[in-house]
Amino acid sequence: MGQFQLNGATVKLGGGTYQLTQAVNNQFGAMWYKLQHDLNNPFNIQGQINLGADPGGADGVVFVMQNNCLSVGSGGGGLGYFNMPGQSIGIEFDTYQNIGAGSGVEQNNDPVYDHIAFEKNGDVVHSIMGSPNPNDLFGPVQMDPVLTNLKTGLWYNFKINYDPVAKLLTVYFNNSLRISVVYDLQANVFTSSPWVYWGFTSSTGGHNNIQEIQLDTTYTTHILQDTTICSSSIPVTLDPFTNLKGTNLALNNPIHASSNQSTAYQMVDGNIGSRWESVWNVDPQWVFVDLQSPTNLDSITIDWEGAYATSFLLQTSNDSTTWTTVYSTTTNPGGHNKIPVSGVGTTNIRYVRIYGTTRSLSAYGYSIWEFKVYGQPNYLWSTNNGTNSTISPNIYSSSVTLTPTATTTYSVMIPDPCLGFTTYNMTITVDCALPVELTSFNVVKVGNKGHLTWTTSLELNASHFNIMKSLDGIHFVSIGRVDAIGNSHTLKNYYFDDNDLPTNGTVYYQLVTTDIDGSSENSVIKLLNLKEDIFYISNPVFDEETSLIIAEGAESLQLTVVDAVGRILLEEHHTHVMSPIYFGKSLPPTAGFYVVIVQTETLNKTFKVIKRR
Repeated sequence: MGQFQLNGATVKLGGGTYQLTQAVNNQFGAMWYKLQHDLNNPFNIQGQINLGADPGGADGVVFVMQNNCLSVGSGGGGLGYFNMPGQSIGIEFDTYQNIGAGSGVEQNNDPVYDHIAFEKNGDVVHSIMGSPNPNDLFGPVQMDPVLTNLKTGLWYNFKINYDPVAKLLTVYFNNSLRISVVYDLQANVFTSSPWVYWGFTSSTGGHNNIQEIQLDTTYTTHILQDTTICSSSIPVTLDPFTNLKGTNLALNNPIHASSNQSTAYQMVDGNIGSRWESVWNVDPQWVFVDLQSPTNLDSITIDWEGAYATSFLLQTSNDSTTWTTVYSTTTNPGGHNKIPVSGVGTTNIRYVRIYGTTRSLSAYGYSIWEFKVYGQPNYLWSTNNGTNSTISPNIYSSSVTLTPTATTTYSVMIPDPCLGFTTYNMTITVDCALPVELTSFNVVKVGNKGHLTWTTSLELNASHFNIMKSLDGIHFVSIGRVDAIGNSHTLKNYYFDDNDLPTNGTVYYQLVTTDIDGSSENSVIKLLNLKEDIFYISNPVFDEETSLIIAEGAESLQLTVVDAVGRILLEEHHTHVMSPIYFGKSLPPTAGFYVVIVQTETLNKTFKVIKRR
């Protein structure tokens, strides 16, 4: 839970809890998860939100997805989201009705209750009759179906889900569904790329409140999971770097332009407040950066001022004379361009050029705040005990094979131009415990066969079962093999038939469970007694001495005696029967008819008994 970039007043309180603002006027805060999310995959996040304890406090919290890596928008009634540049969506949890001074007209068209709304592109103004707002996508709706003021100092559950297949966005508050809308985020908002940053913004203005977020530890942007193995290796494959860029290679490097209304260096100085502008009213115009050494390109970003190019080319070169076009457009909307590049003209490149052919404002030139060129980045793997593990093929790869010889924590550093390096950990526990947990193992005689059955509740890297047999309980030989499922956390049933039984005596069976690395462990030994039979001695019965059952060798025996009207006179359970069992003591002293039922693991017999004086 520590992989968040905190901005403004936001601080981490511990235990997954973040305070976005204090109860202080004119504050703003934001927290951004350091890895982008691919909107082609489902998004799910849940937790709790505390909107403060002052019933008249302000202003609220917004969950935001954005294609930029900006800290925060405007404060006050804008909730830190208003006027956020670029492509974005916001789910606002608004706790204040912003009334224009002296006018009686609510700014943002806020309702009179705490509310939730779904908005886009930094616009928090709600639609009202006669004044629709295309950026107001859903709502506002009352935040809680019953409560109108949620500034109680209590924690309330929230959950936000997006299904990219159904295009369904749902928002739950206090365990109630408040927003359910079908809306394609990629087609309608994030048209340039499916990769987005996500996080929370908040603000206070002339009124304030403590505003806090507590996130559950499970959400869908985690990329590494702890695991357990017995030995050998485990492969790990991370996402390709289509969303995580490397170092900005253009930063502070030499730059050359066809003309300069303002200095070209200002578009590679890392300052979003300074810019290059070409001479006015002249086409075409160009500007290129010298990366100083050849490199493999990953992507290029351009932040345009209002005088942007509607049509331009991105070109590369190794000599600054011969240029190869790697991207072109005639419909550039301006703002922030994030352009992945690949293929011809993107390997071993030293010079990168923007070649503008059509200007958006005919009276001006081309104007760029920042021009960034990213090389193909590397992961960086490490371990907490380098002598006990290996990483192959190398520590920079996105697809590695990890081979620990003891429990090891692996760390991977992931570069991102917006938020720096992010470190993720996974622990591989080396544990060669029993690969299979048996919940049952039984042997019975079925016809002339020994029928073995067993059930497992857990299998971890299991390979197979060897069925072992002995006639003396000491010397065992393998009589067969049954393949295991391999890995399972549910009940799995197995069986094996021994078709070679002796005519009498006792047969001993044992399972040897073996995992994929050859480790094995033996089960308990089960007996199949082929001498077992049930003999009732003496009928009629005169006394206890003549009322006996012989079932020599039975592992388990259930004895039941019932009188002529069905009343149970005796129930007994015996194990490891090695001597006669007497039941006459259970019979009344008077003469009569009785039924004796004897059950073992393999036999079930019923005797009719006459008792005489």
